[in-house]
Amino acid sequence: MADSSQQDRSAESAIEVRVDPRDRPVGAGRVRRLLPHRTRRMVGPFIFADVIGPEVLSPGSGIDVDAHPHIGISTLTYLFDGRIVHRDSTGAVQTIEHGAVNWMTAGSGVTHTERSHPDDLPATRGIHGLQTWVALPDEAEESEPSFHHVPELEVPYETHGRSTVRVAAGSGWGLDSPVKGSSPLILAEVILDASHPVPIASEHAERSVIALTGDVRVNHEQIESGQLVVLRTGASATLSGSGTAIVLGGEPVGKRHIWWNFVHSDLDRIEQAKSDWFNQRFPMVPGDHDPFVPLPS
Repeated sequence: MADSSQQDRSAESAIEVRVDPRDRPVGAGRVRRLLPHRTRRMVGPFIFADVIGPEVLSPGSGIDVDAHPHIGISTLTYLFDGRIVHRDSTGAVQTIEHGAVNWMTAGSGVTHTERSHPDDLPATRGIHGLQTWVALPDEAEESEPSFHHVPELEVPYETHGRSTVRVAAGSGWGLDSPVKGSSPLILAEVILDASHPVPIASEHAERSVIALTGDVRVNHEQIESGQLVVLRTGASATLSGSGTAIVLGGEPVGKRHIWWNFVHSDLDRIEQAKSDWFNQRFPMVPGDHDPFVPLPS
């Protein structure tokens, strides 16, 4: 039996679950995957989270993700370093750079590619970013595909002393991003100064923190670099340290099934998406559909 001091420390912790990153191949590169995980499938509507880099790309190498499909989600891409060119079957072509937001809603079905900017390929450069998938609520799972880009200067922010909070999507800290989402959510970048802790927005039912760089703590508990921690429901929590963190979460949307790039509440709909991609019945990416990623066996 744990002694009383151990029980007290456990009771005081705002952290419910810790998730260590897992190295995964994506296109020609590798990412550190945090969600989904066997201990925690979702946080609010977020069902998938990959950290890209940080790494240095040598001349001739780059991000190169061929055409692939999605249903039932919105994807959110947010970069801390470098730039990536997004193309999708809605006709959108958009270069995303540091501090901007790419929000693509797949809904009933979309196809897209992600590649390094051709002007960058001859040079040595860095890449570091976050890509998440947001499961759509029942009434939006079959919505019309769409794309929304928010430049860096339009992402709302506020300062807490010398610390800064930028709300890339949803709402928190009294700030509302131009990217609303289809259900209540938050995704924010918090840049910490050691002298100015930042209380974590508490209006969302489920919240988590990703430690990106430097020293990141939740109520003085250290979070390892690259790790995601899920906070206990209703727990008061403050970020401190001298690093950079992501806060993400929101209201749960219900159970979701995930297979490859397909997310849905209905398993039969995922089977239909498999057949549609195998037979190339998804919409195509104008000018960038060949080659495409084949359906996994």
